[in-house]
Formats: sequence, C-alpha cells, structure tokens
Amino acid sequence: MISLEYLLPPPDLAEFISAFYLFGSDDGVLEDVERADIAQYRLTISGEAKMCLPDGTEIPYFSPCVIGPRTVATRVVASGQPMKLFGCGILPAGWAAVMQKPAYQCVNQILPAPELFAGQFAGLAAQLKTAPTLQDMADMVVSRSREILTGARNEPLWLIRAINEWLESSLSPDIAALEERTGLSRRQLERQTKHFFGAPPKLLVRKYRALRAANAIAQGSEEWQSYMDDAFYDQSHFIREIKEFTGLTPNAIRDARSPLSAATFGRHKLAGEVSPLVSGT
Repeated sequence: MISLEYLLPPPDLAEFISAFYLFGSDDGVLEDVERADIAQYRLTISGEAKMCLPDGTEIPYFSPCVIGPRTVATRVVASGQPMKLFGCGILPAGWAAVMQKPAYQCVNQILPAPELFAGQFAGLAAQLKTAPTLQDMADMVVSRSREILTGARNEPLWLIRAINEWLESSLSPDIAALEERTGLSRRQLERQTKHFFGAPPKLLVRKYRALRAANAIAQGSEEWQSYMDDAFYDQSHFIREIKEFTGLTPNAIRDARSPLSAATFGRHKLAGEVSPLVSGT
C-alpha cells in the first residue's frame, strides 16, 4: 500500500517549487515506474531507493539528492517497512536560481544535493528528518528558500515564463511562435531551454504532449483512443510516445496498473493552483 500527500508552496515560491510531497509505502519492496518529470529534491527518511534507466543503469538515491529533469520514464525500486520519502518538484526558475550546474548536465541523473546547492541548504536534511508532518517539512524548506532567493542570481524569469506559456499554449506549439515571442533565434532558444529545462524545444514539446495525453486518459472515462490528437501521426505513434515518457501503455494507464503513477496523476487536483504543466501532467 502506498500513500502520496501533496502540499502547495506559498504564492511567492510558486514559480520555483511545484509542490511538496510525502511518499510512503508499507509493501517492503516496491517496484514501479515514474514518468519523465521536472527536477526533484528528495530526502529518504526511512528505507532506501534507486532509479533504473531504460538502458539498465541503476542509480541509488543519495539522501538528500536532486534528480535532474527526466526525458524518459524510469523504474523506481524502493524498500523499507516503512519506506518514507519527502520531496518537492523544482521548476526551471528554481533550478536557475539555486543550482550550480545547468540542467542539461543533470538530465536523467541523481546527484547528492550538497553538490548542486553548494552549501545553501546545509543542515536542512537533518532538520527535515525530525519534522512530524509534511506541513512542518514544507515550512522549513520555504523559510530557507526565501533566505536564499533574496540573494539569488538575477536569472531571466521573463524567458522562463515565455517558454512555459509557449508549452502550455497547445499540444504541439510551433517553435516559430516562441522565436517571435522572445526575439531569440532557434539556436539561442535551444541553448536556453537546455540550460533551464534540460532539453531542447522539440523534446520538451514531445514530453509534455505525451504527459498531458496520459493525464487525460487517467482522468477520463472514454476509451483511450478518444484522447488521440492530430499532433500524433497514428495510433502506433500515440502508444510509443505515451510509453516512452510514462513507462506505460494507454491501456495500463486507464487500468491504473501502476499504483505510483495512479497516485502521481492525482496532481490534477491541484489544477488552478499550480502551473498547467504540473497539474496537467
């Protein structure tokens, strides 16, 4: 049996942190899939876990750790009775403000948090482990984050916002529209999206298109084929894209065969309070 509890960040941090969460499992050993997602900060409170990439690479969770932006679905293997983990999603603006490496250098990787934070959150993990509730944990991160962001680098939030709005505008937004919106060339945009989002525009479009379609399948009541869009060439293309970025076929999503994915799709309940790229995926 697993549990996944979410908590929203305060409005002044909503551009930097997607949501706080507390994950728990009493199964002893849990093997499941995780979708391609934004970067994550994670602290294993009890138990242990590792991430398995499609090529067979296995990366253990450090505690605390930062999981870089993911461009493929991964498998997670967790053990412990109970397994308990605290985390929060790191949005591109949050990455830009505090991380010591560009996002593209950390894609599909797990790194020790101190290596990326350069001491900015020193001692926080030990405090989090003693906190009794998710609210207490979130309050600790919020307090430290506000202190750090006060003196953070002056990153181009206007550009990150423009890229977010472009990705939200349709399932297959045209990069020419982003060029016009930002005044940047295609090559400049590729550099910037890789630096802050971890991937070039075309890959970001594919990722969020597949995740949004998967979320629609999970929340909908119609046959999964009805959620295909003109953005997908045919049914085979639709299935391949969904599986690459979620690790599941449309049928598996509809049947909730992955308890972890089913719980994560619960982010749709945050709609209207967080970015559509968070609640819609």
